Amino acid sequence: MRRFTINGKRFFVYGKTDKECRENEAQKRKEIEQGLYKSGKELTVAEFFKRWIVSRQNVKQTTLRTYNNLFSMIQSAPPIDSTGKRFIDLKLSDVETQYVRDLQQAIKNGRTTTSVNMAIDLLKTLFKDALNERLIIWNPCAAVRTLKREEPAASDGIHRALTIEETRRFLDYAADSWYFDLFVFLLNTGCRIGEAGAITNKDVSDDFIYIKRTITCTENGQRIIGDDTKTKSGQRSIPLNNSARSAIKRQRQKNAAFFNAFEINENRRVFRALKGGLINGAYVNENIDRICKAAGIKRFSVHALRATFATRCIEGGMQPKTLQEIMGHSNIAITMNLYTHIMDETKTEQMQVVNFY
Repeated sequence: MRRFTINGKRFFVYGKTDKECRENEAQKRKEIEQGLYKSGKELTVAEFFKRWIVSRQNVKQTTLRTYNNLFSMIQSAPPIDSTGKRFIDLKLSDVETQYVRDLQQAIKNGRTTTSVNMAIDLLKTLFKDALNERLIIWNPCAAVRTLKREEPAASDGIHRALTIEETRRFLDYAADSWYFDLFVFLLNTGCRIGEAGAITNKDVSDDFIYIKRTITCTENGQRIIGDDTKTKSGQRSIPLNNSARSAIKRQRQKNAAFFNAFEINENRRVFRALKGGLINGAYVNENIDRICKAAGIKRFSVHALRATFATRCIEGGMQPKTLQEIMGHSNIAITMNLYTHIMDETKTEQMQVVNFY
């Protein structure tokens, strides 16, 4: 906590570190000087969020964008009463638990359970910080329970692992796609599409691909290549098999022919969009949808290629710890929970080793 006085009036700021306290003090002083400061009893939910998001400028741009999108969802909720007052227009101290529950139900229509839960979690964090700053005396969101997930798990839908036959059929029908070599590369390395789109020639050697960066979005939605990967564990080296090497070689040849570019330049990206820009997952998924329709395969997303890689690795006997490092997971639980969904026939085959009688 830091205390300071302006015109004889004492103010308080709070933070987890001395640095955060100093930053919060500077922000509050600026608001007071500009006549924008309001006490906790006067702040509305929207006003506090605006102040709160400014204090989060040290987090990644994609995180800020997520916060803003989630708050937009809350902002779009219908009025809470006949006067037309919205939830975000309530003063922090006037928000009651039932208002949060009503909001939860109001934004549920047409949205996934996960999205709604994330929005309520954002509110819980907002009010927790308001409580820590002594702006309110209790957190009205604390008693609100998360919604039970109603949608099928990603592993059973568009993020599922493909069977060997589905994979072969998909690649057969994808042969004429600009993204064919990207598909082959993802199936043979387990990279995330953003990581693949950020790979440059200098990140490739004869034996390894070095993952150092990923495509990300700024707070305003602009797509850029970030300075690092999604997580620290995402920075890794992945051994290249012959199929991955061939995919890189073919893509470089296509780049040289299509863009009339000198592809030996070490800073040039290997995998690009059709017009040479950054790869966009949404456009790649549209391409996959068309291929699936033509091939008569159940629809899946590009992330399914990563799940397919992991499943084939496990079926081949790869140790979980090795797979964790190749996939760039922050802990082994993620690897075990998300990518050990082996095909039914493989489970049946492997169960034969436990015939005890």
